[in-house]
Amino acid sequence: MLKRIVTSIIGLPIVVLIIAYGGLPMKLLMVLISAIGMFEFYRAFNRGTKIENYISYLFIAIYYAFIDRLNSDILLMMLFSYMLLNLAFLVLNHSKMTPFDAAINVFGFLYIGFLLSSIYLTRVHPYGRFLVWLIFTSAWGSDTFAYFTGITIGKHQFTPILSPKKTIEGVIGGILGAMLIGFLYAFVLTKTTNIGNEINAITLFVIMSGFGAAFSVLGDLTASAIKRYTKIKDYGKLIPGHGGIMDRFDSIIFTAPVVYMVLRLILIYK
Repeated sequence: MLKRIVTSIIGLPIVVLIIAYGGLPMKLLMVLISAIGMFEFYRAFNRGTKIENYISYLFIAIYYAFIDRLNSDILLMMLFSYMLLNLAFLVLNHSKMTPFDAAINVFGFLYIGFLLSSIYLTRVHPYGRFLVWLIFTSAWGSDTFAYFTGITIGKHQFTPILSPKKTIEGVIGGILGAMLIGFLYAFVLTKTTNIGNEINAITLFVIMSGFGAAFSVLGDLTASAIKRYTKIKDYGKLIPGHGGIMDRFDSIIFTAPVVYMVLRLILIYK
């Protein structure tokens, strides 16, 4: 517990400052987090140093290099190139590389690198400096509320095999708790900034928080399913007291794209 607290005190302010600043520092941070997360994922399948994995590390850097100018043509060309290069490696290195290796490599890139990029995409949105924090409050806030709700009134197991300690009451409490945080955050912003004159912040934040929290549960269970299959307890020990990057960001991986999509849909059709 002490390690978790010390790590949070030291690491969290640095991450917050970089995300608040945005720009190139945030890009570099996201490339680093994505690359380490992919490495931990590949290592779980005993493939952390396979040559094909370096394709994913390279392409996540290329992806962020173009992310500010991203459009459908650029994205399609990058995905086409990435897939073709993976398949070329499969042919050229067929004696050591299997189709399963190629599939794990691609899945790790899309599951971690691609989905996590929605944090950056949310941050660069015109309202991103306010909304990006909902990704983290939805995931980590709901986790906190779920924990205390679960130990207080939790009786019915949600997924006995994947997560025996997770209860239906805890899940509901976590979602409602995240929505409460979103409401309070929006209320404060409408009183201290002019965002309330431009969008219905309270409704938007509550909806985004609810969807984000609900999908954070799926993110957590997905990571649990993978760890159960690969027979590992934690993805790594990079963050003292927390495990690896994937152990800390497993729910964020699902929350971030959901928050971004809800944001885009609501503001497009408002």
